[in-house]
Amino acid sequence: MTDGNSQLIVERVDYLPSRPDWIFVTGTLSGEPVSVGDEVSIRHGDQATSTTIKSIEIHTRPGKTTILLDAGLRPIVTAGTVIDRQG
Repeated sequence: MTDGNSQLIVERVDYLPSRPDWIFVTGTLSGEPVSVGDEVSIRHGDQATSTTIKSIEIHTRPGKTTILLDAGLRPIVTAGTVIDRQG
């Protein structure tokens, strides 16, 4: 796990039938790097939900990161959602 604050602004959410337990959340990561196992807060409207990062994929375009989260969060994670990690 890492220390420091991080923020990911969600640009896209993907779901793969071959990996039904996860959603793939892609966006621009700012702040400190995140790690598998980090607890993050998903801000959706005026509510916040905590979850744990299951896996991470880093893309070639600078700042584009995909984190894998529990599929049960699919209804609340949409484009524009903010995901924070407080260090």
